[in-house]
Amino acid sequence: MSGGWQAALRQRLRDSRLRFDAPLRNATTLRIGGPAECLVELESEADLLALFTVVDAAHLPLFVLGKGSNVLVPDQGIRGVVIRLGRAFAAFEDDGARGGGGAGPGGGEAGSEGSLVRAGAAMANAAFIEACREHGLGGMEFLIAVPGTIGGAIAMNAGAHQGSTADHLRRVRFFERGRGIAEEPADRFEFAYRHSTLRGQLGRVTLAGAFALAPTPPAEIAARLAHFQAYRRETQPRDFPNCGSVFKNPPGHFAARLIQEAGLKGQRFGDAQVSEKHANFIVNRGAATARDVLALVDLVRRKVYSVSGIELELEVQVL
Repeated sequence: MSGGWQAALRQRLRDSRLRFDAPLRNATTLRIGGPAECLVELESEADLLALFTVVDAAHLPLFVLGKGSNVLVPDQGIRGVVIRLGRAFAAFEDDGARGGGGAGPGGGEAGSEGSLVRAGAAMANAAFIEACREHGLGGMEFLIAVPGTIGGAIAMNAGAHQGSTADHLRRVRFFERGRGIAEEPADRFEFAYRHSTLRGQLGRVTLAGAFALAPTPPAEIAARLAHFQAYRRETQPRDFPNCGSVFKNPPGHFAARLIQEAGLKGQRFGDAQVSEKHANFIVNRGAATARDVLALVDLVRRKVYSVSGIELELEVQVL
């Protein structure tokens, strides 16, 4: 492909950072992967619209990358454009209203549920939880156990400790190919376990979300955070890079337990290893490649199916 689209991006993007042949290995928590043909860190909605004008005209592949958790980048890299949302998409706002009840599932606004807060998609989950704590709002402390950004949490309906993002999400601001930027109620996006129709491969980019949260005593928020963080330290690998949970939990089962019962804890392929601490994590012991990880994923799926008759579904996104 000619470099015409590259020149067009340089000309059209006013606020954003643009790099070609950009290494992605250190942009992912697994520390694996080749370069992006083009990496754009967007800093305005105007640049987002301009970017898609060029991408669509040149028929370029496009991928959305947040903090690089829950993704596997191929060893040969990624052709086309990889986008990350920059600081302009990391704002936090509290509407200041305080109602009487707690947040819960549904499509309502704030009021009786408490407060409606708005977070940009590029805001880190940990920063979001801290901002909520400072405003005396609780209910989403479970996100402290999920590395990544609010945009990723919304798009994949991230969750932990019996909580999920969609339980509190009320509205979503997003970009949709062929339509532009819009904001709609959350119940439009078919949220389910680790699923929504906001995933980047469907031509949408999550820009912000509005969440209903409940006024909560600071000591209660602190206790929940301490509990979740301690559980994470005790049960999840921290000594080697990883991408988080590799497989979704099948209905009525835990993927980690199925993998352990298949005798695969500690199994290695090259420098990729099924974690000895948590069997639903694959760690990079130093020089693992995407090919190593995929070979190990295939081995785990085949062995678990042969032992239990259950087919594991990937949670990690393979770009």
